[in-house]
Amino acid sequence: MNICGIIVEYNPFHNGHRYHIEKAKELTSCDVLVAVMSGNYTQRGDLSVMDKFAKTKVALDNGIDIVVELPYIYATQSASSFSKGAIEALKVFGVDSIVFGSETNNLEELKEIAALEVNPDHFKEMIKTGISFPKAYGLLAKEFLPNDILAIAYLKAIRNTAIRPYTIQRTNDFHSEDIKSIASAKAIRKAIKEKKDYHLATDVKIDHPVFIDDLYPYLRRLLMLKKREDLEKIHLVSEGIEKIFIDNAFKYPDFASFLNASTSKRYTASRIKRTLLQIMIDVKKSEVDHYYQPYARVLGFNDKGQKLIKELRKNGAPIETQIKKIPPFIKDIELKATYLYASLFDEKRFQYLVKRELAGPIIKSSQ
Repeated sequence: MNICGIIVEYNPFHNGHRYHIEKAKELTSCDVLVAVMSGNYTQRGDLSVMDKFAKTKVALDNGIDIVVELPYIYATQSASSFSKGAIEALKVFGVDSIVFGSETNNLEELKEIAALEVNPDHFKEMIKTGISFPKAYGLLAKEFLPNDILAIAYLKAIRNTAIRPYTIQRTNDFHSEDIKSIASAKAIRKAIKEKKDYHLATDVKIDHPVFIDDLYPYLRRLLMLKKREDLEKIHLVSEGIEKIFIDNAFKYPDFASFLNASTSKRYTASRIKRTLLQIMIDVKKSEVDHYYQPYARVLGFNDKGQKLIKELRKNGAPIETQIKKIPPFIKDIELKATYLYASLFDEKRFQYLVKRELAGPIIKSSQ
């Protein structure tokens, strides 16, 4: 069986994602398409404007056969950890290939860079400080854009495996805020936030959008009440950033001002947001130091996906479909992440999201 994997966030799902699915099937002629998807939080430290089960349903409706959750710890990390967690999940399903977007769409060049002993998380900083590389690595002389950084991280993660990579050209400007047929997720989120029409870019209706700004009242109170020594124990908190957070919480009444004041050359806005999420969810360094992922949790599947899952489980693949069956130390973090996300809604939706988290996967039947 020919199995293809893709790594997605769907924040939110749009026409460009549909194109990605279609091209993945076209390039690989796969029998089953598996998507590893971040859940209610994203790699840039934002909240997903659609909850993970709403995204799962949309993914299944648009041609994905199995949706696998990228655990919270990996979903809210830098490119290297994000990619490592995603590739490890795809390995559980025995994927033969992966297909990802790229601004350069030059697979051979990306492979050359991936072979270098450098960390893609720090490419931008290295270029700014003047570290030089051979002229052959032309990409290192350019601005690094998000998909290329992730592409390099994916290629590093699949080294020494038989997984074959394919790239597709990213067809829109990541920085553009224009709404058109193929628009960036950033542009769509901005339109949603500003209550502008975004339907040219996606036919998905976003019923309950949320943003990280919505968490600021809780975050601000938390930072005002926490001691520095308590914050120092939190995952990603380092080099005195906790003092900056506490000081800025007292100074700034809105999240945009707080974030701007906390951002520096050392700490990007994404890094700041990822760190703040760890504080709000109370993820300790001690929990992450020994973190490992011995399973893959399926959020949804169709008939083809169900058949593959059954075959893999017979051969001992660590595939789980219910949160109660994952290791307790991981389940605790996942549940806290769900509670925080769900707390932004009214009581009815809060209860729905919590119950949905505890229930089984979404099953899309062809019958």
